[in-house]
Amino acid sequence: METFTTGFLSYSGSEVQDFIANRLPEAAPGSDLEPCQYAVLDQRSVLDESVVLAHAYSSVHDRDPETMTEAEREQWREEREECEEDEYDSWREWRVSFKDAERLATIVSFESDFTAKVYNDEFVAKYTTAEGVFQLESAYEYWVGQYKR
Repeated sequence: METFTTGFLSYSGSEVQDFIANRLPEAAPGSDLEPCQYAVLDQRSVLDESVVLAHAYSSVHDRDPETMTEAEREQWREEREECEEDEYDSWREWRVSFKDAERLATIVSFESDFTAKVYNDEFVAKYTTAEGVFQLESAYEYWVGQYKR
């Protein structure tokens, strides 16, 4: 690919999120653009074939119930019932390999039992390399092994 310049050069995640919140909805009605997710290719992408994926999520709905006490789980269930609409109030970013990018985008877009795990800081940290790349495949394989027990 030839070198190109973009208006987003050096944008932070929060700057991209602000742009999406303030400009995307009216700039792209009827398009296939998703106002709840984005991908960032940066200088590092060229070096280690990784990409930063981000996804908006509901801090109420997308909590990991496996990390809660029974009392916390009951309160969480009540909060979910009160907040029927999936209001996105938080963003999560992951740096993943190119090979894991499409799969992670699918996991966060089409929720499954595993989706809550990718919003769990401890779980993600356990499968993130020293270089900061989340190893989705390893994390998923571990989870499947635990889930089947």
